[in-house]
Amino acid sequence: MREFRRKQRIVKRIMNAFVITTAVLLFILIGIEPMFKDGNAAGVGIALHYLCEALVIISLALVLYYYSKYSKSDTFLTNVEYELSDCGYYITKKDDDTVDGFYKSVRTDLINNAFSISENLELTELDFALRGVKRKELVYVVTTDVLDKNDVVAHLDSVVYDITAGLMRRMGDVLLIFICDKAEEDAVALSKTITVLGKKERLRVALAIAEVESGRAYFLGNNPTKCQQMAASYVLGTEVPIADSLKGERLKFQDELEEKMKDFDLNEYTRGNFFSH
Repeated sequence: MREFRRKQRIVKRIMNAFVITTAVLLFILIGIEPMFKDGNAAGVGIALHYLCEALVIISLALVLYYYSKYSKSDTFLTNVEYELSDCGYYITKKDDDTVDGFYKSVRTDLINNAFSISENLELTELDFALRGVKRKELVYVVTTDVLDKNDVVAHLDSVVYDITAGLMRRMGDVLLIFICDKAEEDAVALSKTITVLGKKERLRVALAIAEVESGRAYFLGNNPTKCQQMAASYVLGTEVPIADSLKGERLKFQDELEEKMKDFDLNEYTRGNFFSH
């Protein structure tokens, strides 16, 4: 991934240099064009005209090449970079030591922040303790004893279906909170993933895991978005930026992800054969 990003930066610098140079020369040519209309200078004016046309064509070709090659993977790679640079976990300031107590605390916070609450929902045959809605913000809460990867994937799919097919939303910030006694490693490995929906990426679904037994919370906390703010507020009980005292050490799954991303292949990704998790 680092090598891929390095090549991307080089191509972007070359593209920007050509675009800026072309724009500057066009402005200069427009200003001095009257000087080359007559006499021997006319040849110079024609040469400059053709030079600018060539630069415009090269610039357009570079722009098309850059965005056709790199734009499809840019959001994906940016999210992975956030995952790798984030701390492994956060320490919640909430002092509830049971799943039910933590859930009631989250519920109270949502009500105090003007969320419309629906409890004990069944969405695509899966149980949700709560769904909170406030304009473009949505929060789903799942309570369980032990959380594994299959639980996370199944409930995430259910939330996506409910948002797009049930609520007919095309934009917004969504936080899916899992409150559990214990989170398995494979579930924690998914905690920092962001699901982006829509052509303009206006619908974002983030995950947060509150592990009551350890007092830890797992979510993407270094990307300044509305989802980050909601996770910090309702799971950690704090504001952003998150204090360093609440940040834990890097976890094993981040090292494994970094190793996997060394083999990132754009062609495999565009074919749908490369996944970060």
